[in-house]
Amino acid sequence: MKLPRVPRFRRVVVFLCVIFVCTAGSFFLGSQMRTPESSAIDSINSKVDVSAAVEKKSLATSVIVSATMSAGPSVPLQASVPKGADRAVVTAVYASIGETVAPGSLIAAVSGRPVLVMSSNVPLYRDLLPGDRGPDVMALQKWLQGLAYWPGVTGVFDQGTESALKNLYRDLQLTAPTSEDGKVAFRWREFVQIPGDSGKITSLVRPGDVLAEDLSLGRVQTAPDVVVGRATVDQADALVVGQEVDLQAAGYSAKGTIQSIGAFNEGDPDKGVVPGMDIVSAVPVDGDQPKPGQSVSIKAHQTAVESLAVPLTAVKQDDHGTYVTLPGTTDHGESSSSPERVDITVTQQRDGWAAIEENPRLQPGTLVTVS
Repeated sequence: MKLPRVPRFRRVVVFLCVIFVCTAGSFFLGSQMRTPESSAIDSINSKVDVSAAVEKKSLATSVIVSATMSAGPSVPLQASVPKGADRAVVTAVYASIGETVAPGSLIAAVSGRPVLVMSSNVPLYRDLLPGDRGPDVMALQKWLQGLAYWPGVTGVFDQGTESALKNLYRDLQLTAPTSEDGKVAFRWREFVQIPGDSGKITSLVRPGDVLAEDLSLGRVQTAPDVVVGRATVDQADALVVGQEVDLQAAGYSAKGTIQSIGAFNEGDPDKGVVPGMDIVSAVPVDGDQPKPGQSVSIKAHQTAVESLAVPLTAVKQDDHGTYVTLPGTTDHGESSSSPERVDITVTQQRDGWAAIEENPRLQPGTLVTVS
């Protein structure tokens, strides 16, 4: 049986219909049969802007500076060879290491003569005998008055000065030196002067020692230990002289006070000295305080002040400064592809937030882009 012949026009139409059906089916099947992996890849390549609201927060923070316990300054206790002696031999020791000495303290005896601490604004340079005059005589009289011996401050080594000096030696169970005619005299070699007039003995000779050429009986620390740390410029800006701070070390915690804030120092990278400003804190007198050289932290607490704050992830920087961006919007509140830049000034950071100065473009609830 012979089939009827299909006209050429109809064959073309059928062929085009078949192509359309196949193409549409492939598109439909492809869109319905996507794998999870291909969908995840498309999600990664899609940019999704995330926003967060500006808030009012109190971002009080602490400034922590790494520091080291540092010993206070010390000076030698400089003795003299007594008049008439050939050598400086320690014949007695009356003080002890760790003891605080002050004007009138008896430290030791050298070649049989005592060595006492004296405060005077005039350096010792000569022996004084009855009738002598001068500013050194007046300084001696003032010192004796400070010890409650009460000679007159006349500038003349008179009877009252002689009696006061004799009573000082008597109270120390010592014999006062005398002049050739038997009157009480002042022998300057029996006294030592200390900067600040007092201090703590850190080293001391022993009986029987022969003093070296420098005639040092030991050393006395004239100021307490301090904690010294190197702060960054931002840290130093948050600190003030007189501010109370926490001093913390292993097994140690105390309150200190900032004594000084030094000028900026560029440091020395070759020696491991970082740039910054030296912070010096006083240390309360405490027998358990860290030893010189031990690490200590200086911690200062700042007062909490409420201010505008944005997430740290919203803060951006470029050559023009620090800023955040607002999601793009039109005047009618519709979305726009152009985000708005708002320059900001960050005042402090904590817990993932940045406190910023007031800005007319930013209010609590304003959305900023965080990704």
